[in-house]
Amino acid sequence: MKYPDDFSTPAFPAGRFIAVSRFMAVIIVALFFLIICACGAILWVKKTQNVSPFLISINPNGERWTVVAHDNHATKIPAYYVLQESLLNKFARKWFTVSDNILENQANWAKCDRQSAECTDTASDDIETCAIYCMSDDDVFGDFNRVVLPTFSALESDAAATWRVVAVNIKPMVSDAAITQTGGNWRIDVAVNTGDGIVNFTGFATVSYDQEHYPKTLGYYVSEFNTYRMN
Repeated sequence: MKYPDDFSTPAFPAGRFIAVSRFMAVIIVALFFLIICACGAILWVKKTQNVSPFLISINPNGERWTVVAHDNHATKIPAYYVLQESLLNKFARKWFTVSDNILENQANWAKCDRQSAECTDTASDDIETCAIYCMSDDDVFGDFNRVVLPTFSALESDAAATWRVVAVNIKPMVSDAAITQTGGNWRIDVAVNTGDGIVNFTGFATVSYDQEHYPKTLGYYVSEFNTYRMN
């Protein structure tokens, strides 16, 4: 053996292979980590793509738009849900409106026979005689006639005041699932322009179903309605 050539041997010959193996292990772990992150990102993107349907109510007089949102991400809104919501929107607007046209007020506040054309004909007109009566039962209309109408009549005759509904927000009192084909309980928030500013009302309504006596509203009618002034 020659010295020192034959004696120049590494102290740990396998060190190079171990270093390479360690480097490859780190690369593989890093790749696995990146793959897991990519899968998580894909799941997150897919989840955020769920669309919550909503309705936009546009008032005919150029008033503020009203957005009715549904937070349950349901792909379909039952027809009976929309019918009840539409009924309450129209009912609240009729209840809180005092027009500058006396004939329109008298027609809106009038009482008709349940079997008359005003309550059975599905073709609507501009005035819609007996609108409040035809959309509610006798108890609700009796409350309107006894409590609300005297105030509105005084506003109409003495102060020549007009009330115009600028926004109606309607949502179930409990949840969407609590609204069924036979009716349900709702909360209604109404903003009214009284000429002296915006007055807010909060109401609670019960919608019931009776196809025989309420054909104009496809069987739905307001069986209970209570409102409270908030300001």
